[in-house]
Formats: sequence, C-alpha cells, structure tokens
Amino acid sequence: MSVPRPFIDRQDERDQVLGEVETARAAGEQGVFVFQGIGGVGKTALMLWCVQQLVSSFDVVLDVSMGASAEAKTVEEILDLFLLKLGAPMVPPTRDGKQVVYRAETARRNVLVVIDDVDTAESLEELLPASTGSVVLATSRQRLEAFELAGFTGITVDVLGKGFGVELLTHKLDSAVVAEASDDLEAIAELCGNLPLALAIVRAQLRSRRHGGPAELLGRLRSAKSLLAEFVVDEKLELQFVYETSYTKLGERERKLYRRLGLHPGSRFPEWAAAALLDEDERGDAPGTLWSLVRETLISEITAPGVASRRYEMHSLIQRHARGLVCQPEHEHAADVRRAQRSLAEAYLEFVVGRELVLSSRLRFGPLFDGVVRPAYAGVDAYSKAMADLGAERANLHRIVAMASEAGFVELVWQLAEALVTFLFHRGHYADAIAVHSYGLAAATEVHKSGDARPLLKMHAELGTAYFAVHRHAEAAEHFDQAAELASQLGADPAVLATLAKMFVWKGLVHRRLDEQDAAIAAMERSAALVSDPRFPERLRVREERLLDMNGAPILAAVGRIAEAIDAGERAVAHFERDADRANHAKSVANLGEVLAGAGGEHRPRAESLLRAALLLEEEIGIPDFEACTCELLGTLLNREGDTEEGQLLLVRAAKLYELLADRRGEALRARLDESG
Repeated sequence: MSVPRPFIDRQDERDQVLGEVETARAAGEQGVFVFQGIGGVGKTALMLWCVQQLVSSFDVVLDVSMGASAEAKTVEEILDLFLLKLGAPMVPPTRDGKQVVYRAETARRNVLVVIDDVDTAESLEELLPASTGSVVLATSRQRLEAFELAGFTGITVDVLGKGFGVELLTHKLDSAVVAEASDDLEAIAELCGNLPLALAIVRAQLRSRRHGGPAELLGRLRSAKSLLAEFVVDEKLELQFVYETSYTKLGERERKLYRRLGLHPGSRFPEWAAAALLDEDERGDAPGTLWSLVRETLISEITAPGVASRRYEMHSLIQRHARGLVCQPEHEHAADVRRAQRSLAEAYLEFVVGRELVLSSRLRFGPLFDGVVRPAYAGVDAYSKAMADLGAERANLHRIVAMASEAGFVELVWQLAEALVTFLFHRGHYADAIAVHSYGLAAATEVHKSGDARPLLKMHAELGTAYFAVHRHAEAAEHFDQAAELASQLGADPAVLATLAKMFVWKGLVHRRLDEQDAAIAAMERSAALVSDPRFPERLRVREERLLDMNGAPILAAVGRIAEAIDAGERAVAHFERDADRANHAKSVANLGEVLAGAGGEHRPRAESLLRAALLLEEEIGIPDFEACTCELLGTLLNREGDTEEGQLLLVRAAKLYELLADRRGEALRARLDESG
C-alpha cells in the first residue's frame, strides 16, 4: 500500500493513534485500531499516514486489502500471503494449519499488520499476530459492536472541515485559477460534502480540464440529473460503486428505510421521522433498522443538547444515492413514495403541534389543536424542552413545509405554518416565518376554494405579523386588512371574532410604529369592543384583555394617558407572571418598564428594575428581538440618567442583536452610537 498524496488535515486523529500505539507498546499490550467511517471519507489515507510514522520500529510489515467486492480475499488467502512474506518454511493446506504457522512466525517478531476494508471482527481476530509487541491497523466501513467486544480501539474518521475541503480540492491547481475562482471552488467543495474521495475525483477532473475550469465544472455539477454519476474517473463510477456495495449488503427492510431517507428534506433527522417513513407495521422496529444503517456507516448517530429523541445524519452524497433509488420504479412504487412523504409530513405536524401547545395557549384553527394531540411537556422546564426540540429541527421545518407544498398536501401545509408561529417569532426567525406562511397562504387559498375560509384568515394574520416584525409595514397592513375583511364575512363564529380582535391589535401596533397614535388608540378600542362582545370565546376573554393591556400600555403613554397606561401595564404583568406563555411575561414586564421610564420622576427606579428583570427573562428563554428592544430601552434610560458607561454597552449590545436579526433598527442605532462617539 502506498502513502496517499496529498494528505490534508487529520492531525488530531493521527496524534490520537500514534499516542495510543506508544501507550500500548509501553504497557506490553498489543494495540488493535480500526478506522471507521463512511465510504470515501479517507480511512485508508489516514491509516497509511500512521503506518509511515510507525514502520521503522517494527521488524516486518504485513499489509493487505480484504476488499468489499466479489473479488474480496478470504482469511485463508490472506494467511497464504502473510506466510510467504514472513518466509515461513511451509504453508499448510488447511486453515487451522495456516494459523498455527502464522502464530509461530509472529510470536518472536514485532509485526505491524495493516488490513484495509475488514468486514467482520472475527476475520480481524484470525489475523492478529501472536506477539504483544505487534500492532494492527485496519479500516472498516462497518461500525460493529463486535469490535468493541473484542477490545479493539475505534477511530472515527469524519468528512473534512470546510477550509480543509477546499485545500484538498485546490492542491496543485494553478494559483491564479484558485484566486480567481475561489467562490466557485468553495461551492464545488460544498457539493462534494467535503468528502475526500469526491474532492479528489473533482480535483483530477479540474487538473485534466475534462469539464473546463471551476465555473464550468460547478455548472455541470449543479445541473446534473445524478450528481453521483459525475464523480467518474476514466469512465468508472467510483463513488457510486462505494455506496452500491454497502446498499446491496443490507436486508430488505434496511434497504427500504435507506431509500426512503432520501425523501427526508434534511441530512439530519430524528428517530421518529425515520420511523414515519417506514410502513406502519414496521415502525416499531425502526431503532434496530436505523442501527443496521449506522453499522454499515451509511448514517451516523449525532447528539443535540437538550433533545431527548435520538438523532442521525446522512451525508449529502449518500442521501443523493438513496434519493436516486427511491425515485426508481423498480425499487419503489410512486404510490408508496407518496404515502411515505405524507406520513413524514403528518409526523412533523404532530411534533410541532405538541410543542406549540407548550409554548402558547393562543387560539388555533388546526384540527390537531382540538384535543387530538397533547402538549409534549409539562412542568417548569416544559418551555425550554419544547424550544430545544424545535431548535434542533429548525433546518428541517421550512423544508418539510416546502416538501408538503410541492406534494400538494395543502391541508397539512397551512396547519404546519400555523403551528410554527410561536417558535419562529420567539426565536426571531422572521425570514423563515415569511417563507413558511407564504406556503401556508397558497395552501389556504386552495382550501378556501372548497369553502373553508378560516385557514386563509389565519395565514393572512400570521403573514401580517411576520411582515410587521421586519418593519415592512405596508405589507403587514395589507395582510391585516385582508384578514379583517375575511373575518367580517365569516360572521359570528367565536374563533373568527377572536382573530378579528387580534387584527385590530396588530393594526394598532402598525399605527404606533408609524407614529399615528390616535389611529393606534382607535384600533385598540375597536379590539376591546370585540373582546367584550358576548359572542367572544369566554375561555379566551381574560387573556385577550390582558394582551390588550400589555400592547396598549405604551400607546396610552404615548398620547399622555400615563395613569391609564400604568394601570394597564400592571394588570398585564400580574396576569402573565402566572401564565405559561413566558414570552408574554417578559414582554409585559418590558412594556411596563417602558411606560414608567417615559413617566420619569418617582417611577425611574422601578422602570430600571423592571427593564433589568425583563432582560434576564428574555436572555433565559432566548427571545433575541425582545432582548434587543429591552437593551435599547434600558441603555437609553441609563444614558439619560448619567450612567453612560453601562448605557453605551447596552446600546452596542442592542445594535449587535438587531444586526444578527437583520432588523433595520440596527443601522439606525449604529448611527446614533457613531454620533455620540
């Protein structure tokens, strides 16, 4: 086996192996190390670099590739090769005889055994030399518990980091080309998933100029019907062969799950999502089926802090291979694929609804909110658990909505969008909210054609809220107006009446932003009248009254009605400190602090205390847009009172938060800070 050229990164892994080899030999123990990882990740390259560092301290090196194809070598064939290299006086005809001679020949020597592509722990054990001063290095595409049972040391080899991926791709390319096409080369490395074999193949294509320069190659890769088919060397489908080999070794159920994981829109997924892709009678065995894929290193298990469900990852190129299989009629019937997609979307809907019920008690129209799904958690840490779950799935949520939309599951699309509101808003993911609710609006428009206007009402309302959050006031007002018009047409439905009341609150907030305070007061009063209507849902009345107090207090203060504003703010704080909606608790405290800060005088100390308390709450539950506003309010108050050191620090913090949220207020605040020096 020759040492690979070039060799990029892997210093930590190499140091680990060399250090453990030294420790084992010093202790008089035989070290056995198995490099594990997906096909093409560079296990062999790393092993051979370690061999290069170790070879001089051994009497003899025995190396062989067991192989994973039909031409794979048996243990007996390998023993024949090893005995010849050891200069054994005879090679017995039987397997047992060969092992006896092999052990005798290795008992008196320090041997470095190097085996590529081991398939089982039993095979490796049969090839272990007899001396304790020997070391065995092996690679395997499998992650076997038997390796652990035998006491072998597993070395996990992962894909390259982003910078190292580009370094491998550009090795020995013309420096002028690299400088001119750096963006294209980064994009190519990303398409390769920073997988060393894929990068090496593409680098060879660039050096031979088979597909022109980086821009031409990138265009070809992006437009390829099958990306894997582009990783070809001299007409051989190098990368595809690696994954086909692993796939053919799977059982039928494992093959089915492998293929259907290609339907998942993200490379990372929870166990329950994988189970949803299986047929109903197979879902109970999902953990074992997933472990079979982990064992074959087709997926890997990953961790997510604060999340109870097991999570897995499938490399982007492996997922493309799976996606290519699931789309082939000989593997999956189109009706089965559609059923699996729908099952996946339904599983995500149940998941999101269960967490939304924890985050907020606000009114929802989706049928799963009507007692069908229970809140995922209860207790003091329920909010943080629900947020952690949704945060771990954030990258998938938008994609699931898009997938359901493309598949035409309109009744699921608007429900998913509705159920995601609180998470997206509490985390300040407004671009996601606009995208998701745009899908929801299109789906609700289709549902409306069959007579149900309530989903359309809800989507207009939520889109208006999202546009309001990013200060696109004209678009926000347009959606609020359309929601109000629909609500008026729907008549006396209590749920619709509640939504109409909310629309006037939001219209009032738009007017406040535009400094149209009288119009804002009028909108809030209109909302209050609707909340007091006997037809308004009784279970929601008190909460909506307190929300009006919370949102209306700063507006009342802006028109000089300070006493009313303070009373309203106090009522809101008293209510929401007992409510499960912790974001509204934080907002009510911040709004009362804002009112008292504006009132000044004797109210100033309590204003500061409330704003500090709100800031702690906002940090604790992770609502960065609220935190930014409170930082700005508290910083402005402290500056006004002469505490400019802390005041400026808070304003800088607010500006950074606004900028992270792509909020236009960041630019205005930066300008203020620059003016003040």
